[in-house]
Amino acid sequence: MNTMELHPEYLAALAQQFGFLGAFLGGVSATLFVTLLTLAKPSVVVRWSIGLAAVAAAAFIVTAYMSVGVIAQSHPHAPEVVIEDGGRSVQAVMVLTFAIGTFALLGAIGASGWSRSKVLGYVTTSVALLAAIPLILDVV
Repeated sequence: MNTMELHPEYLAALAQQFGFLGAFLGGVSATLFVTLLTLAKPSVVVRWSIGLAAVAAAAFIVTAYMSVGVIAQSHPHAPEVVIEDGGRSVQAVMVLTFAIGTFALLGAIGASGWSRSKVLGYVTTSVALLAAIPLILDVV
C-alpha cells in the first residue's frame, strides 16, 4: 500500500477538524444514548439503538483524544520523543475511530425510529442510509 506523507501544518489542521468533529459528534451520540436510555420503552430495537449510540460516543471520544496526539506530533517544535513514532498509528486510530463512530451514529439514528412506529422507522432508516451513501463512496 502506498502511503502519502502529509505536510505537518496540513496534518495538524486536519487533526484539529477531526478533534472538533469527534468532540461534537461524541456529545450528540452521548445525548442520544442517554435519551434512549432514560425515555425509550425497552425493546430489542431500543437496545440496539442504545448500543450503537454508546459505540459512537466512545469512538468519537477516542477520535478527539487521538487528534491531540496527531497535533502534538506534527507541531514544528515538538520534542524528539514525541516525533519518534512518526504518528502513523495515532493517525490510523483517529481515522478508524471516526469512521466507526460515524457509521455507529447513523445506525443508532436509523434504528431509533422503529421504537415509536413503522412509519418513523422507515423514515429514520431511509435518512440514515441516504446519509451513509456519500460516506461509503468516499471510503471506497
